[in-house]
Amino acid sequence: MSLKQLKIFIHELKVGMFVSALDKPWAETPFPIQGFVIKSGADISRVKAYCDYVFVDIEKGISPEDVDSPVIGARLRVDSNKQSADDSGHINSANIGPSKHHLSVGADIKSNLRVKPHVYKKTVELAKEIPAARGAMNNVLGCLTMATRQMARGGAFNQDQLQASVDEMIDSVIRCPDAFIWLLRLRSKDARSHDHSVRSSLWATQFGRHIGLDLGQLRDLCQATLLKDIGRIKLDPALLHNQNRDSDQEVEYRSFVNHSVEQLRSSGFKNRSVINIIKFHCERFDGSGFPKGCAGNRIPMLASVVGIATEFDRLCNSREAGDTMVPSKATSRLYQLRGSAFAENLVVEFIQSVGLYPAGTMVELTTGDQGMVIEQNPRSRLAPRLAVFKNRMDRADQGKYIFIDLKNEQQARERLHRFGQRRAYDVSKLAIVRDIEPDSFGLEYSLLENLIARPFNTPVNELLMGSADSGSQNKGGFLAALKQRFVG
Repeated sequence: MSLKQLKIFIHELKVGMFVSALDKPWAETPFPIQGFVIKSGADISRVKAYCDYVFVDIEKGISPEDVDSPVIGARLRVDSNKQSADDSGHINSANIGPSKHHLSVGADIKSNLRVKPHVYKKTVELAKEIPAARGAMNNVLGCLTMATRQMARGGAFNQDQLQASVDEMIDSVIRCPDAFIWLLRLRSKDARSHDHSVRSSLWATQFGRHIGLDLGQLRDLCQATLLKDIGRIKLDPALLHNQNRDSDQEVEYRSFVNHSVEQLRSSGFKNRSVINIIKFHCERFDGSGFPKGCAGNRIPMLASVVGIATEFDRLCNSREAGDTMVPSKATSRLYQLRGSAFAENLVVEFIQSVGLYPAGTMVELTTGDQGMVIEQNPRSRLAPRLAVFKNRMDRADQGKYIFIDLKNEQQARERLHRFGQRRAYDVSKLAIVRDIEPDSFGLEYSLLENLIARPFNTPVNELLMGSADSGSQNKGGFLAALKQRFVG
């Protein structure tokens, strides 16, 4: 194969390119053996159905450099007598660390992202959505556990059942995204092995909802995030938990991406879009990722979204990161990675989608009061709906709380004043000062289920009377209730 032949991945195909060779025999496809020009998006979709990568003739058609690639450095060119290391699927240990592909100083640090805000609107209140979200979460966890076990034994898994559970999850997130966030936060006290994948899929799906992806893309995004780590079953558990891997161990660890793809293909998984997202979800915008060291817009946008969602959950969850960060610090860390690990506009929009204070975050107000975020205000992320608690030091007041909506500041001040908070009118701005570690407040988790079960507009007097007894109504303990709901 001559040097005019250029290997590119399917997502890089553009109208005007001439496809001269495939990654499989021509006879296994409906395409003309003499090659063909890509004339439309439909042609790209047809090629995508059969191939993972192709070769284009840059003399008979346009080359990637003629379109929108900001990546500096030589492209991978293949001749007939030499196969690249990437073709074999093996990782070259010399490539551990920053890739030789890097962005130039003046390069565009943005991804091709089209945001369509307000495509989806909240249609169900939190308290009403919780039962449906709980059922959807149980189904997702159950299907993911079963799929993992079946693939570990070398068999196929029930793809239709998993897809149905993904559809349930997406429907719930579209109706009321805070419900799933709450359930996963409560579940963190009794977490299972697959919770990281489910949490990451929630952040990814919420991002997709925020930018207005169509339902087909949401399904692929959610399912890819759930299945991205399936290949880890091939690795030694000690390797997975080792935070100080040497270069050989790092090469072995990074092989889980290829293992995931191989596991899915050997199980008969047919969704090429999902597999393509999984292939690239550990690649980074500056070329420092793996397994291929791709950079810039060579990484599919949805794969980058999965990478961001995974990193956010890793930062927020101690089981994945060692030192847990409160959400505002996690988003700050993500923001520092913009333009390097991830495209700048993707990071900014992701932070917009989750907010600085996701549901379940403990916060302190300018009045000194402490509370917990119950629901986001989609168009005012810094002014969520809160449950504000009485002084934790006074045993007579334990379990008492009120709901306030920071978006309606005057009403929130009135509620705080009636609640006995004397500083309600002493501050110029009623706002969140910072988020705090939940354990620092000493909050009884038996109270939380009562919080999310009540309509947000519950009158103050009813809240004060009803919530004071919440501790006695839950003497069995929150973990016991969780065990019944999620395990039993």
